[in-house]
Amino acid sequence: MDELKIISRKSVLARLQAIEVSDVIKDKYPDIRIKFITKETKGDLDLNTPLHKMPEMGVFTSDIREELISGKADIAVHSWKDLPVELEEGTEVTATIKRADLRDVLIFKRSSFNKKKINIYTSSPRRKENLSKFLQKAFPFEIDSCSFHDIRGNILTRIKKLKDSDKDGVVIAKAAIDRLLSNRLEDKELIAFQNDLEAFSWMVIPASQNPCAPGQGALALEVKTGNREIVELLNKINDLQVFNNVQQEREKLKKYGGGCHQKIGVSIEDHPLGKVITEKGLTPDSEEIDERTFVPFKEELSRLERRVENFFPKSKKDFNLFSRLKIDDGISKIEALKNSGLYVSRASSLEQGASIDRSNIVWTSGIENWFKLAKKGIWVNGSSDSLGENQSKPESLGKQVKWFLVSHDASSSKDKTLLATYSLKPEKEIEDLSKYSHFYWMSISSFKEALKRFPSLQNAEHSCGLGKTFDELNDIYPNKIKAFLNFEDWLEKVKEAK
Repeated sequence: MDELKIISRKSVLARLQAIEVSDVIKDKYPDIRIKFITKETKGDLDLNTPLHKMPEMGVFTSDIREELISGKADIAVHSWKDLPVELEEGTEVTATIKRADLRDVLIFKRSSFNKKKINIYTSSPRRKENLSKFLQKAFPFEIDSCSFHDIRGNILTRIKKLKDSDKDGVVIAKAAIDRLLSNRLEDKELIAFQNDLEAFSWMVIPASQNPCAPGQGALALEVKTGNREIVELLNKINDLQVFNNVQQEREKLKKYGGGCHQKIGVSIEDHPLGKVITEKGLTPDSEEIDERTFVPFKEELSRLERRVENFFPKSKKDFNLFSRLKIDDGISKIEALKNSGLYVSRASSLEQGASIDRSNIVWTSGIENWFKLAKKGIWVNGSSDSLGENQSKPESLGKQVKWFLVSHDASSSKDKTLLATYSLKPEKEIEDLSKYSHFYWMSISSFKEALKRFPSLQNAEHSCGLGKTFDELNDIYPNKIKAFLNFEDWLEKVKEAK
């Protein structure tokens, strides 16, 4: 094959997605010429009707599909979330490439800080349902209400509408933002968008709180059914793991009816130890869904091997192996920082009233820490969602920053400079831990201190979360550490095993 015709919608984002696919194809087939074709769809032409009220499925894809059937194009590149759950006959999605970020981003006006009544643009019932609860805790100021308003148009248009409106924010797929910031096209409209974006604050919404629309961040490569030559070509570039994840997300939504009118998000996140699956929202029968599970690649990774005789801790409050001594110099250094990234391992690392310059990016290890920092008046940009800083890295949304780890003075990081705000002082008297058979550790420091005092702990069964603590414990006891989504998940399992 000498030439390949790739069709997409006309928007800057759609063209960038087509280029992204063409790069993968050219890497595998460097001699193929790529011809790009664009076409407006019914969804592009009707900018007034909210998406969830449109009567026709596939409003962004059906018109492009016709070009495949007629032979005017070989491959159609879609945002997979735009495809209806049930595809029509005549074409098929046969491949995808590496998935971009599946999360959403809230773009927020800095002038709206401390407002009591917040108004946000989004046409997604899923986002409205899940964000109405999350934002009440995520903002670093108290709000009385959070209202949502429909918006149409491409991403560049939405940012411009927000800028010119009296609304406070807009919710957008992070994959779209990342692609528009990739500098792959020389486009005046795109440059204006990038400049506009710098004037806003933002937060990446964790998938645990707001799972995505099925397929969000992934690109669907659609071809005419029976076009074997194209199918064979795409088989060579297909990312099968992403393909299967998206299919599973779509099947999960399908059981609720499918479509963009749904108030349910479904996300499958890949992790080195397995998959994290989240379903959250409201069913058509007004049933609230809130499920997040870890499915390990190796079943024994999350299976307690020994009979549970007694376990520690019974609650997070039982973790009292250390007292904390404040390091004033560390806090002063943080308050002096600008245009930097702060990765906060524990909310207690920053005091109430700590003055963090708004030019900085603040990232937390988990959701609880996010909410605690928000109560202290700190704007949080995102979280590793308890998946570990190496697996769910902090983001800067196109901004180049130096990252600092905000933690205690014995912490370390491969790619961040430590800014210690406290030191750990072992308590003189602690509970006799030798009587317990099963442990859940929230830090390597606690484990090492406990083991030093009670050497018999090496014979117990040890568990922890999916992040850095697992890596450190696994280095000490390879293939013996049990991994769980969180402390609550482990607590449920040990109580079942007693």
